[in-house]
Amino acid sequence: MEFGLFTEFHSPPGVTEAAAFDESLAQMKAAEDFGFDAVWLAEIHFQKDRSVLAAPLIIASALAACTQRVKIGIAVQVLPLSHPLRLAEDVATVDHISKGRLEFGVGRSGLPGHYQGFNIPYSESRDRFLETLDILRKAWTQERFSHQGKYF
Repeated sequence: MEFGLFTEFHSPPGVTEAAAFDESLAQMKAAEDFGFDAVWLAEIHFQKDRSVLAAPLIIASALAACTQRVKIGIAVQVLPLSHPLRLAEDVATVDHISKGRLEFGVGRSGLPGHYQGFNIPYSESRDRFLETLDILRKAWTQERFSHQGKYF
């Protein structure tokens, strides 16, 4: 069994964004020191009083640079909110920087507010998820590929 620590980079009222980042990063680094096997990051948008973790891959890259052993997981990357080729490049880059320690979880999010902020109808989330996942798989497994989809 492996043991991991999950965080949303909690940002309660009265705590600055900088303090929320500092505290959460310190917790993630301490997890490695305490023998945790993994740290997991959420992706949350437009909920400042809940979380400042809107860019988990950037945080994952920072964690990769300041840790040696702990796996770094994304739980989850909201696929319909990202351009698939940009995401494929970013994920591959973090995986290289972390020397293969990245664990990449994907999902759609059950929070329609995430979609409203990106001007994407939540009703499109399933189809966008499937198309983005298809493109990611192609980008990571084929030297060259083409794609003609509904959204990309």
